[in-house]
Amino acid sequence: MAEEEFKIEVWGLFELTKKQILIFQLFFLISFIGLTAFLFAFKFPEHLGNDAYNFHAKYAKYFSLAATILIVIETQFLWSQFTQAQLNLIKEQKAEIEQQKEEILTQNEQLIEHRERILAHQKKIEAQNQDIKASIRYASTIQNALLPSPNKLKRLLGEYFLYYKPRDIVSGDFYWVDEYNEKTVIAAADCTGHGVPGAFVSALGISMLNDVLNRAVSGKEFLNPSVILNKLHRQMKGSISRTEKNSDTYDGMDVAVCMIDRINNTLEYSGALQPAYLIKKINENHTERYELNILKPDVYAISMTDFKEHSYQNTIVGIQPGDVLYLFSDGYADQFGGKKHKKFLSANFRKLLLAIAPHPMDKQLKILEDTMSKWMGDIEQIDDMMVIGIRI
Repeated sequence: MAEEEFKIEVWGLFELTKKQILIFQLFFLISFIGLTAFLFAFKFPEHLGNDAYNFHAKYAKYFSLAATILIVIETQFLWSQFTQAQLNLIKEQKAEIEQQKEEILTQNEQLIEHRERILAHQKKIEAQNQDIKASIRYASTIQNALLPSPNKLKRLLGEYFLYYKPRDIVSGDFYWVDEYNEKTVIAAADCTGHGVPGAFVSALGISMLNDVLNRAVSGKEFLNPSVILNKLHRQMKGSISRTEKNSDTYDGMDVAVCMIDRINNTLEYSGALQPAYLIKKINENHTERYELNILKPDVYAISMTDFKEHSYQNTIVGIQPGDVLYLFSDGYADQFGGKKHKKFLSANFRKLLLAIAPHPMDKQLKILEDTMSKWMGDIEQIDDMMVIGIRI
């Protein structure tokens, strides 16, 4: 509190500041000093013979002098009272400051303890995160071991590229390649979810595809893409046959399966909510052009849910050397980016594939990578991405 604002009570009537007390007392002091000096100095000659007047004048002199002395004493008293009040206020403020200091120290100790608990909790969480990441990295190693090796892809597919970009360490997208009766069988699947849940479903899907093919080879069974999907669907439903809540289980996958017969120049296709694109090389009037054909899927996913029975359809098309087959998941087309932060879209994806089809496969891969990198910018990847290109 500023000195001018601090007040004390005077005579129990009103409150004055230090400056107001000084002005008030100086006014009375100067007045009574002047009055006293006047009374002692002036003789009043016209009343020299008036004993009564002289008597009162005499006592007026002494009263004025006494009043002057009392004012000085009162000023000192009020001054000391003011000083004492200030000291009391300072003591009170000091006591409040000390109390606040103790409270702040107590709060600071509590904050330090709370911070230490938070740091300990963060260290625990960080250790758990490291353990989880280590487990996921190991799961990625296992998943990569389940996928076809580059040597196997090269041997069975010939000229190809693989754009495979999981959103997390492990992926819900997977690709599968094998051979059956001198035909190359390839599948591209987009499983429910991504990360660890998607990786579990993808491992299940790879295992089931291997089982379907092995049983067909050992039992000399007829096999084409639609048969593979039908068997895969039955196995997927059978995987939850021992549970009582199969109606609540919607995990599964969208799959495109192709069988390439290079001897008879045919391509067989069957899809579960997953199309495939065949870009054919057409020679007309000594010029080359490329035409994109959409191999349309059935609108039934390979699901653990026991929907009504469905038999997948098989499509057979002719192929020629130079044609390019593309299998993919929806991650590339669904990725957000660009100036307006919108999806890349399937139409733009098809235009891009049609534009890059004449290029060598390694250059096609580079264009796909650069295009998506530029499209995404600083936007995070929202889903697993997979594009496989195979030149016939």
